[in-house]
Amino acid sequence: MDRILVPLDGSEFSETALPTAGSLAKRFGARLHLASVVSDLPPVPLAAGDGELITRWFEEEESRAGTYLEGVRSRISESGVDVDVHVKSGPVARTVDALATEKGVGLVVLTTHGRGSWQRAWLGSVADSLIRRSGTPLLLLREQDAAGGWEGGIPRKVVVPLDGSEEAEVAVAAVRPVLEPGVTQVDLVMVIHEPFPLATTYLPHAVSEGTMLEARKERANEYLGKVEASLKADGIHATGHVLVASDAGRGVLAHLEDAGADLIAIATRGRGGAARLVLGSVADKVIRGAKAPILVARRPEGEDEG
Repeated sequence: MDRILVPLDGSEFSETALPTAGSLAKRFGARLHLASVVSDLPPVPLAAGDGELITRWFEEEESRAGTYLEGVRSRISESGVDVDVHVKSGPVARTVDALATEKGVGLVVLTTHGRGSWQRAWLGSVADSLIRRSGTPLLLLREQDAAGGWEGGIPRKVVVPLDGSEEAEVAVAAVRPVLEPGVTQVDLVMVIHEPFPLATTYLPHAVSEGTMLEARKERANEYLGKVEASLKADGIHATGHVLVASDAGRGVLAHLEDAGADLIAIATRGRGGAARLVLGSVADKVIRGAKAPILVARRPEGEDEG
């Protein structure tokens, strides 16, 4: 991980991504790329004006964004981190994603909403759009993460929800670079749906349901054991957790509530405009309901089918 991108919209809240991004940059000796995007659509009243007025508006917005980013770069550079700044114009999520690809960044770190000092703050919708489109791993931070980055850029407790598919394991590959042998503890969590209760007193049926549930738990434990082994081969302490719940998303959130975490890693997959999640509603519930930072990794576009 030698390049990290942080989109900023001019708000103090958007800058809460900087401590975490900075600590990761120091840990890996990475170059930090700060970017702001000027919308390609000026305010509606201005859009009706003449071309010269619109051109002046773009120039002023780009100048304001550039001045802001230079100020942020000056502050960060004092800590010894190498920083580049980029002012772009265009559709925000698409432009951020294109910049990440162009610069070959290994991680995009951003907050999920803000109130910018120019135009309209855009980070909330950008996070949603990037989850759907970006092939670069995203580290999503929220207000409660504003206290600072992980000490030394190392998360101590990481939770990875899995569903037994290769698609979900994209999250394991994405989070590996930030795991530290002997320091990071990884919880691999798989939720099995509990049997739907039937109004029956037929004992053989109840025994059969219990037997099938135990068989599913055994298969899940075997699967998690293989993922555990791959992490332990790299010196990472990992533990599998098979949970039984009526709702997988709530099961993962309940585990997070009980066990805690300072990072969650989960996989998504884009499919057409709807951008279906690999774990379906599970990923959506975890991304929206978890309190810890979330690393979102998207399956490469070329692997969507099959």
